[in-house]
Amino acid sequence: MRDETVFVSPTNVNWTYWLDFVEKRVVHYMKRLAIIAGKGHLPIDVAAAAKATGYDVLILPIEGQADADFSKYTVSQIRLGGIGKTRSIIMQQGIDQLVMVGKVVWPSIGALRPDFDGVKLLGKMMTRGDDNVLRLVAAYFSEKGIETLAPDRFLPNRKMPLGIVHNSGSADQGVISAEANRAITYGAAVLESLGKHDVGQSLVLQNGRIIAIEAAEGSDEMIARSAGLLDPNGGIACFVKMAKSTQDLRLDVPVFGGDTIRSASMAGVSLLAIEAETVMLADDLSSIQSFCTAYDITLVGIERQCVS
Repeated sequence: MRDETVFVSPTNVNWTYWLDFVEKRVVHYMKRLAIIAGKGHLPIDVAAAAKATGYDVLILPIEGQADADFSKYTVSQIRLGGIGKTRSIIMQQGIDQLVMVGKVVWPSIGALRPDFDGVKLLGKMMTRGDDNVLRLVAAYFSEKGIETLAPDRFLPNRKMPLGIVHNSGSADQGVISAEANRAITYGAAVLESLGKHDVGQSLVLQNGRIIAIEAAEGSDEMIARSAGLLDPNGGIACFVKMAKSTQDLRLDVPVFGGDTIRSASMAGVSLLAIEAETVMLADDLSSIQSFCTAYDITLVGIERQCVS
């Protein structure tokens, strides 16, 4: 009996069907992540780290705020008030994980231009602080199965370390003065108390006197505001930054980096105390140390227990 070989002509194959089939399977099994990006380069760092671990990344830059170069990624620009549209974009892409990262300046309600879902959320937001507002936003995404992740999940090594990172003008790099210790302890205690009321992540003090407390403007602007109030001939001017005790670090992680070091130096602040293992570094540690050397700044990573 003669063997007969059957040849299938390429023209007889429904290539559209098979390509669509393969694409859907690839998308189904690929990890996908949406990043709502505010100001700064931290969103890019998170995106690169996520991509390196196998994620397909969609960047959602906030209009008028995000300022990094996202040209290497799939991008869909969003408005801060367009929360309904934002959720729709994420769902249409089949994405179920989300990171919110980067500095965001909240505009007036008029400038916010909320969409339909945004208007519905606004009523709940009006009497709440930043932390509760962000929890409402996370819950809104969660309704459709979109999980909000903390940025440090992708950058676990970019947290402030514990201890003295740089000790300006001291022969003993492992010890800071008693005056510096008192300033740090007092400043941390004030922030711990304020945090219970969803107020402030940072402050500036000098000679046991609170000079400025961070409000809606952010750390760097607060430092600049304190400049004219500091006594150049007085004691150590100290900046302390900690997460609020009620803060959800998935949604609003405190960030510290070279820009704050530069701002502190320009204002006459020479001692910076940052909560260790909680505050994220906007720059890698070696860059942070270089900034401290260049601007003659003492930088210390502190434990929350120092408040007691």
